[in-house]
Amino acid sequence: MVLSVVADVNEIAYLGKDFPWVKPSCCPCCGQPLWWHGFVLAYFSCLAEAVFLLRLRFSCCHRVHRLKPSGYWPWFRCAIADILASVSLRQDSGHWRREVWDRQRQWWQRLWRMTTAILGVFCVPASTAFEVLLRTKGFPVSRSFKRDHSGAGPPLYSSVSLP
Repeated sequence: MVLSVVADVNEIAYLGKDFPWVKPSCCPCCGQPLWWHGFVLAYFSCLAEAVFLLRLRFSCCHRVHRLKPSGYWPWFRCAIADILASVSLRQDSGHWRREVWDRQRQWWQRLWRMTTAILGVFCVPASTAFEVLLRTKGFPVSRSFKRDHSGAGPPLYSSVSLP
């Protein structure tokens, strides 16, 4: 599981393992205390090299969580703002952004898959669909319809409507 924390990716890259991580008070699943559990390498699209993200282990439920800067979804290298900018540019001009051209087509196809499956419409603007799906605490450009991508738990979108 990935826990979102307020942190700057560039500062994490600069300080490396010496970055002062804010330790969560307890496990979001079991509410028990946590232990430090080392570091794991992660890649971000704004950086050329991998950075070290802190891992935490919870003694009661034995889960391992990774801390990741807010503004990024789990399993995504690009910031949410960059994904939205790419979708908006594609909608407005029909062009792709040069910085992340290799992933944009996947985002576009997944957004339309979510829009048609969840909202049930075909002709809504992409940026509007993105924001409506984002308000439901989901990942509008994901392949999964589940909240945590694990396949467990309730479906992410139960009743969503356009504004």
